[in-house]
Amino acid sequence: IAVAYTVWSYKKGAGREIINRVREFLECERTITKRMVTLSPRTPMATNFHIKNGAKQLKINNTTQNFEYELSTKR
Repeated sequence: IAVAYTVWSYKKGAGREIINRVREFLECERTITKRMVTLSPRTPMATNFHIKNGAKQLKINNTTQNFEYELSTKR
């Protein structure tokens, strides 16, 4: 399981690029990894970011939340 711990950038679009590059790396180079999840702050900004980028919300905790990005099954 790969865990992205707080994806953040001041440059517009850089957070999406980080997620996509990590996902691509896991799918192509690190095929032993079966899941990509996040540990994100429990904020509307984090929720909107992950949902907008295709993640599924897994759990809401007191101060954090977890999302999962689907990895390609074509490995």
